[in-house]
Amino acid sequence: MKNAFATIIASLLAAQVLAFAPSTRSASLLARQNAPNSARMNAKKSNEDLSFIESRDMTREEMLELNAKNEEIMNMELNMMTGFSLVLSLPILYLCWVAFFSE
Repeated sequence: MKNAFATIIASLLAAQVLAFAPSTRSASLLARQNAPNSARMNAKKSNEDLSFIESRDMTREEMLELNAKNEEIMNMELNMMTGFSLVLSLPILYLCWVAFFSE
């Protein structure tokens, strides 16, 4: 028994298993990581074109309308989650009823 246990432990310790497989990285990422810190700090990022984003302030009426719609959606989601949890708890409630009130 001790010999079998020692054999199993020895085989587990001898096996070289890599817990985390090395990930594949692109050449640019490796080059960026191998570059000195000063080169990385001085590298300029490309400017993104954000002109497609339209932004403006909302009027009070628009904000109240959006808040009312969001509140309606949140209440509907809350009702759906409550109903779903009650449906899932029905079998447990039935088993408790059978366990405590059966003869």
